[in-house]
Amino acid sequence: MWFEENELPEVRELTLPGVGRFQVPVLIERIDEGATHGWQLRYGEWTLFEDLAGELGASAALAMAVSEMTARIAYRGK
Repeated sequence: MWFEENELPEVRELTLPGVGRFQVPVLIERIDEGATHGWQLRYGEWTLFEDLAGELGASAALAMAVSEMTARIAYRGK
């Protein structure tokens, strides 16, 4: 999957019960299995960004995943 300059993947809306709604790029999946809760970036090496502690933990983890995704697209996607 290759991206043109300044092009980012499409996003979808995802609602986490008790947490809120998120706009999530299609290259990032939500993982909620057992004790694992976080966002998995699936572009290049698959990387899990686990939710951080606190009320905004899922939001912070998603922000880190999106930041890494953007960096990988800039590096690999041209």
